[in-house]
Formats: sequence, structure tokens, C-alpha cells
Amino acid sequence: MSIVYGPVPSWRFGRSLGIDVITPPKKCTFDCVYCQLGRKKMHVLGPEELNQPLVDVERVLKDLEVVLKRIDLNTVDIVTFSGTGEPTLNLELDKIAKEVKRRIKDLPLAILTNASLFHRGDVRRNLNKFDFVVAKLDAGDNDTFRSINRPADDQMDIFTIVDSIKRVKKEVRGIMALEVMLLSSKDGAITNVDAKSRKRLLDAILEVNPDIIQVAVPYRPPSENSVRSPSWKKIKLISKELTNIFSEDRLWIYGMHDKRGKQVTWLKHESLEREAFNLLKRRPCRIVDVSEGLGITFSEARALLINLEKKKFVAAEKSRGEKYYSPRLSH
Repeated sequence: MSIVYGPVPSWRFGRSLGIDVITPPKKCTFDCVYCQLGRKKMHVLGPEELNQPLVDVERVLKDLEVVLKRIDLNTVDIVTFSGTGEPTLNLELDKIAKEVKRRIKDLPLAILTNASLFHRGDVRRNLNKFDFVVAKLDAGDNDTFRSINRPADDQMDIFTIVDSIKRVKKEVRGIMALEVMLLSSKDGAITNVDAKSRKRLLDAILEVNPDIIQVAVPYRPPSENSVRSPSWKKIKLISKELTNIFSEDRLWIYGMHDKRGKQVTWLKHESLEREAFNLLKRRPCRIVDVSEGLGITFSEARALLINLEKKKFVAAEKSRGEKYYSPRLSH
């Protein structure tokens, strides 16, 4: 399986070429209720608990060079470190990012992280090569934090995470963005959009004072079936509250800010089935996502996914009225 996947059509960044510095199975310090990768596989406190080596510079560069020979880099908007878990678990990040930057020309480099390890000096030092550091912040109080993000460390608290994000903002050269996932559950037991949980979340965002706030909803199939996206009315209310504090150019709101819809140009493909499966291992995708990411027609993407489904490599699941494809558990 290639370390490099996609590009993924991203509502935040456009055509995002992914680099998975963790690799399957999922390895993470959190087990978020909305995770698109499903429930926990390896729920760890930190890098020291991993019982197998993560990818190194050589492996990343080998796979990246293969992709760069087959893709028109001018039709990619950003390169993103993300994938199958928490990328800061890989303590080789600084070396990997440095070498990737040399090969992607002027493209920005981003990392999507849950910020759980920002209290560590070695992790913070690994973030300086990134143009965007996108940190997760879904709660402003511990009860909400634990119910949504389900950290492996029972002693971890949201106030330490907020303080650590503030510290990273001061130390890194790149843009500090917060990714805020708005959600509730079917029975109302889990929520960050109602009453005190919303107020404390807004207070935490204000305390961090990020360069950009990315307000998302769980539009891909979540790990817990009870998770629900808030009503459009609540999303607009929270957006308005944020607009009263921050300028509109600092707010990226799902449904209002959408950079998907542009197609990637490939010079050649080795195996569309393998490339599609490699992408789906990291992100559940719609037919249109596969079409845009692999630079093929909608009809070709549909036929490709139907064939993978017939072979029992992938399965389809509906979320927010749209069909998403992801690998079957046995694969």
C-alpha cells in the first residue's frame, strides 16, 4: 500500500494530496465518536506505546516520487499529512516534512492533528516545516471533551490541550488553524452545540485566538451511528456568534466555504482499482470524490466502485443522504 494517497477533494483546501505517516491499522490517542475511520484499533497514550515502527523518510519519498511522476502537480492545491491516525505519533515528522517540502515546489504543506501531544517539546519542534497546522478542538470543558474525543489518557484534560495549542501558535512559523467539529447524538447525551457546552467551546476558541477557524460537521459516516450533524439553524447561530468575535475571512464554515469540485490531472495511472482502494483506506468517498481525485469521469468512477463492491473489497454506506464507499473490515 502506498503512503501517498488521493488527492482527496477537501472542502477546506481543495485538491489535497495525502501523506499517511501512520499507516493502517488506525493508531490514535483519541477514539472520536465521529471518526470516519471507524472505532479504535490501537488506542495509545503516545509514540512509546507503538509496538511497530512507523514510516520513515525513505519510505515516504519512495512513494511520493512514484506519484509525482504520474500526476500534474499544478492541479494539486495542497499536500496534507493525515491518514490513519494521529500523525504527531510519528517522531520523524520534521525530517519527513523537510524532504517533502523540497519535492512539492511551492505547494503548501499541512498537518491535521488532534493536538493531544502538543505538550511534548519533541512534538512541537516537529511542526515548524508546515505551512498549516490544523489542530482539533471540539470542546471547552472536560465532560464534553471526554464524551466526544474519548482520549486514551484518562488524565488528559481540555485545558492542557488549549494551553498547548496556544503555545504551538506562538512557536510555529505557519498558519495555526482550529478544526471544530459540531455535533450531537441521537439521544442528546453527546453535544457541543447546546447550552453550556457551546458557550465553553466558544470561550476556548477565543482563548486560542487561531489564525483560521474551520467549522465542520460529520458529513462522512461516523464511527458511532448515534452521531448527528446539528441543524442548519444551529450551525448558522454558532457561525454568527463566531463572526461577532472574529473577522469573516478567518472563518471557514462547512456548507459556506467549499473548495471541492476541481479535477486533478493525471499523466498516467498504474491501476485505478489500487489507487481508488488506497484512497478509500484513508477516507470514505463518494463517487464524485473518486472521480475528481483520480481525474476520471463520473461514469468511470461509478463503474470502478461497483466493481470493487462486487469483489467485496468495499462497501457503501449512506450519510447525510449521500452514498460513501469504504473498505470492508476484512480488508
